Amino acid sequence: MPEAGALEAQVNQKVILAMKAHDAVRTTTLRLIKNALKNKLIEKREALTPAEEQQALATMIKQRRDSIEQFTNGNRPELAAAEAAEIVV
Repeated sequence: MPEAGALEAQVNQKVILAMKAHDAVRTTTLRLIKNALKNKLIEKREALTPAEEQQALATMIKQRRDSIEQFTNGNRPELAAAEAAEIVV
């Protein structure tokens, strides 16, 4: 079973790698993930379990899918594509 905070450590490492590779989309998305995990940690006031970390990611993915639907309905394919790229990361 993965230890608490393992996902946050992985994200921190990947942010550094993305920054070194000058991958703006990946860097931005990983920072969003890092902030979401940090906010969840602050909200809970104790270490997150792996299930809670996964739930935070699932929530972010759902938000992106909802945004893609809205942008597609609003005839904004470029914004929908940007949201889809974030889901891939």
